[in-house]
Amino acid sequence: VWSCAFSPDGKFLAVGLFNGDISIYDTATWKRIQVFQGHQFAVASLDYSPNGQQILSGSYDETARLWNSETGSTDIVLEGHSDRVTAVAFSPTGRQVATASDDKLVRLWDARTGAAVFVLTDNTGVVSSIAYSLDGNRIASTGRDGLIRIFDALTGLLVLESCKGSDWIKCLAYSPNGQRIATGSERGRLQLWEAAAITLGPGQEWTAHTNEITSIAFSPDDRWIASSSSDRTVKLWDSRSGLLISSFVSHTGYVNCVRISPNGSYIASASYDQTLRLWEVNSSSLGLDSYDLPDQQLCATYSPDGRQLITGSQRPMRQFNADSGDVDFVFPNHLHDIKRIAFSPDGLQIAIGSKNRGVTLWSVESRAAFVLRGHISFVGSVAFSPCSRWLASGGWSSKVRLWDTRSGAAGRVLNGHEGTVQSLEFSPDGCWIVSACLEGTISLWETGTWELKAKRTIDIGRYRYNVVAYIPGCLQIASCHGDGTIRLWD
Repeated sequence: VWSCAFSPDGKFLAVGLFNGDISIYDTATWKRIQVFQGHQFAVASLDYSPNGQQILSGSYDETARLWNSETGSTDIVLEGHSDRVTAVAFSPTGRQVATASDDKLVRLWDARTGAAVFVLTDNTGVVSSIAYSLDGNRIASTGRDGLIRIFDALTGLLVLESCKGSDWIKCLAYSPNGQRIATGSERGRLQLWEAAAITLGPGQEWTAHTNEITSIAFSPDDRWIASSSSDRTVKLWDSRSGLLISSFVSHTGYVNCVRISPNGSYIASASYDQTLRLWEVNSSSLGLDSYDLPDQQLCATYSPDGRQLITGSQRPMRQFNADSGDVDFVFPNHLHDIKRIAFSPDGLQIAIGSKNRGVTLWSVESRAAFVLRGHISFVGSVAFSPCSRWLASGGWSSKVRLWDTRSGAAGRVLNGHEGTVQSLEFSPDGCWIVSACLEGTISLWETGTWELKAKRTIDIGRYRYNVVAYIPGCLQIASCHGDGTIRLWD
């Protein structure tokens, strides 16, 4: 999947594919309702006309096309580029369209007749991105030479040119009010420029991705900037402060395009992993990314239904409403110095590991506490089995203990760790327990026989903190270490 674009009313999403097809989706049902065919190769860029009646597409077959968005028929084929067309854009007036190509040219066309209006020849390298100003009187271009050029769309003359940078600018976008331009570079840098200034000087800049930024888009209210990258991520940024708001990491391949819906509710991303992904953007929940709490938070967990967030610290535990951010409940005073919290999968119990040498089982319904005793020091890891019947706990004593959550009876004790048990988890099928200890050792136990089946030690130097987790729905294990590395295990 190479490109995508929302219709102005947000009712449709056009998606450009490697094979040259353009798929149209109804955003109310997210079902494909049409397929436009005509291009011979990848559709690299898409844009809707301001009235939504046409779609403009650019392809690696060196042509651009204007389509009737209702019937899917080709209105006009725009020919003239001698290399692949990398970017297209409709003027806000709807009367002009622009195309950019690896042939180093930007061409302006009459949207009604398809006649060539201007050829902008000032670019010295391949042109990777173009964007019209809010009033449609100017058009910005950028590319391999690291420069931003702004042209008068009515005369074709060069108006402004930025100072030369050392980095290839891969993409650019005008802000909704037309006052700023955002750019993304080959080295993962995101930068803002004042578009109304007499000269284009570099503005606020930050490292946004670990690899090239392939596409950027402003939200309709100018509040956010979305970026996509070949590092397989999509990120959402505060457009004023440059702070990271959210990071979306489900793609498994190069993410080529990102767009925000006209109402600001969705982010669409197109990737070489053959998927188009939709991410919901809820402004109210994004504002709750941080809670102003009076002390250091040591651990946190969500309830299985995602409606509550439980936090543990040196003070009593708190329960938050995950939607509003309000504190719904403060746990009793004796539940403090909490090291780890876990919700049972059935949502009926909370396991609490703390410094008091015990594990507390908390009933969500009755709010009664029951202490499981057996550890000789603090408990830093707890985990429920998928059926919620069994609880595993580990800590300073270098042992993992099993408990019956219905009766509170102690079960097996798993020996063999070489230091504090910092993390543990049951497999999704309940047949295995994985644990990690301070010395960097990961152990795998079979729950039927309670035998140690595998053991691996990782040299993580002085950064001695380890976390393990099963990937949902499979038997792969992810381990995260204090040296900043993450490993996947079969």
